[in-house]
Formats: sequence, C-alpha cells, structure tokens
Amino acid sequence: MTDTTFYEASFEEPVLRRDIAATCRLFGLYRLAHVDDGRITVRMPGGVLTKPDDVAFGDMRASDAVFFADEAESDPEGRVDADTLAAHRAILAARPEIMVVFEVTGGAAAAVACGPEGLLPISQFSLQFYNRIGAEEMAVPGDNLAAGKRAADALGQHPALMRKGRGMLVVGRTVPEVFVLMFYLIRSCQVQVPAVTGGAELVLPSHEVAEYTAQQYERDPTPSGKREWPALLRLLDRTNPGYTN
Repeated sequence: MTDTTFYEASFEEPVLRRDIAATCRLFGLYRLAHVDDGRITVRMPGGVLTKPDDVAFGDMRASDAVFFADEAESDPEGRVDADTLAAHRAILAARPEIMVVFEVTGGAAAAVACGPEGLLPISQFSLQFYNRIGAEEMAVPGDNLAAGKRAADALGQHPALMRKGRGMLVVGRTVPEVFVLMFYLIRSCQVQVPAVTGGAELVLPSHEVAEYTAQQYERDPTPSGKREWPALLRLLDRTNPGYTN
C-alpha cells in the first residue's frame, strides 16, 4: 500500500518511477490515452526517464520507465520515438525550471490541436490556459529547423503547447502537476469538440473575465497536484495494484 498521507515533491528515482506509472495508469483508467497516444519525460541527474511506446498506459509499471543518459541520442531498441524524445529534451533544456514534459496525441487533444480556433475559453477547465498556450505549426517544405527546437520556441514560457497535427503538451515542476494540467487540458478539449461541431453560437467570456480567471489559477499558493495526488494514488491502490512494481 502506498503511503499517501500527503504529497511532497521528491526527485528520487523510485518516486519518479512510481509517479510516471501512476500518471499512465490514471490516463488509461480515465480512457484519455491508450498505447502510444502520449509520452511523459522526466528530468533526472545525468539523463531522463520516459514511458516506452510498447507499454499501454493502463499497463504501465514503475519498472517499465526507460532511462536515457544525456549522451544517448536515441533508443537502440526502438522502444521510444526518437523525434518525441528529442523534442522533450529540447524543451527541458530551454526551460531549466521545469522537470516534466507530458504529451498526448490522440482523441480530443489532437482534434483541437488541428483546428483553426485553437483552444477556446468556453469552459472553466479551459480558462486557466487563456493566452497561456503556445502553438507549434507543422513543418513546411524547406523548413530545416529541428523539431525539438521548433517545439521549445513555440512553447516559450507557457505551461502548455498545441502541436499542430499531433496533440497537446504540458510542462511542469512535478509529475502530479503535469498530470493535473493535462487532465484539465484534455477535459477542455472534450468540452470544445462537441460544442463547436454542434453548430450553436458559442458564448465566450470577455477578455477581462477570462484573464482574471487565469490569474486566479496562477495565484493559487498550492501547486497543482499537491491536493489531488494522494487521493489519486489511493484510487490506484484499490483499482490498479501492481503499478509500483
């Protein structure tokens, strides 16, 4: 049984492995990602830990996370997509204050990322990302900018990024923080897709209301995930035993 009395950020490898596995299991449980619909990469001394593509989200275990040393350019076993790994590493290099990159490339996240409107401020979920989400355009012929550099530049100082033709990406200081950010970013997309395709005229808040709400999220002194993570780990202990192995 996992000790979930409270959550304090830890960057010890066993805790990071547990939190990566927990994030994947939860996304599988909530049917937000399947096998290779997404990837999570965590900064560690001397390298990164990441989810392999050949393990389903709902089956992920702590021991499945793959470590790549800083000098390793790709995965010789082919278990991790090289372009995605390069993009995540470029983002971590550009943003030394963040520790985790999480990307989801399927479902509603991909649908909104490829649409012309971007993420609309039409739900409480989406307002926290108001004017706080970058957009990475797809490469065009003759564009020689490395994919990782393009993603890092498009993200800038935002917490989230729409990768056109791919899906959504978030960054954060801890694994629980990126879990919560991505969970509500996908919920935002799940609200938007039927709202837009339904054909009704959408009611959007004013800039002042949307900006005020986004700032409320930013002013919260409790980091995202700190409240939720203990309860989520207890849920997994009941429903998904074995993820810590």
